[in-house]
Amino acid sequence: MHRTRRLLAGVSALVLTLTGCGLGSAGTADPALVTRPHGRCDPAMNAALSAPIRQRGAFQVAMVPDTPPMAYYAEDDATIVGFDRDMSQAIADVFCVGAAPIPTNIDAVVPGLAAGRYDLVLASLGPTAERRKKADFVTYYNGGQGFLAGRGTTFPVNSYADLCGRAVGVVVGSVQQTQLDQAADTCAAAGRPAWRLSLFPNGSAAVLALRSSRIDVLYFSISLTQYVASKSPDLFRLAGRYKRAIVALGLKRDSPLTGAVHEAVKRLMADGTYRTILDKWGLQENQLDGTEILKGRS
Repeated sequence: MHRTRRLLAGVSALVLTLTGCGLGSAGTADPALVTRPHGRCDPAMNAALSAPIRQRGAFQVAMVPDTPPMAYYAEDDATIVGFDRDMSQAIADVFCVGAAPIPTNIDAVVPGLAAGRYDLVLASLGPTAERRKKADFVTYYNGGQGFLAGRGTTFPVNSYADLCGRAVGVVVGSVQQTQLDQAADTCAAAGRPAWRLSLFPNGSAAVLALRSSRIDVLYFSISLTQYVASKSPDLFRLAGRYKRAIVALGLKRDSPLTGAVHEAVKRLMADGTYRTILDKWGLQENQLDGTEILKGRS
């Protein structure tokens, strides 16, 4: 664990020597959180919270801290920083409470919501139809997908067919794993050798595997792949981009919090806090103009 965290800490540290790379203060892993410019607190929103949350004084927020710049460990190897960390506290500010990040893996977040271990999840979740059967979602980010490769390679990845014959890494439980599973006949249909899929528990483990040439390409969120490629261009390159994908925060299915959290995100978008957080982490191109609630049918 420490080895993989050190790899990403090293990538982040490159910002200290690079300028104009688009992430601004991200590389310093500054734990200072963005605060709302028009006040931190609405007592009426606080009154809508359940008694346990008010007594605790904080939302319990699941995060996957191996996906910079969305969420990752600062140099102290304990403090979680990133876009999702700032967003979680900004949302909590509206309710007059804090946001306590709980590190976990992406395949554990939806079951954790159902079991009541978390109040919210901010973990680059795609609100897929299957996930919407088990959780509520509030959209807050225009994500997407990318293909990361080693600097010494030259192959482009413009479609899944370009992965044929290659060793491809994905994170367990991710949208990317589901998509490749669904497209498993791509190479056979093209008369080409199949890709060889390797599964990793988190983004940092997958990046480490790419760095050591155990895989040829990493298929993951555009936020992580762009970040790693831009911060360590001597080691990695962005081999291709794929379609945009909406990212949403998760709540327990039919949670009484869903409508209130949606209102909080709307306020952050209206008062400029959302844009300030995007700017801090160099993610302006991934801004959403509005937010919506997404629920599924059982």
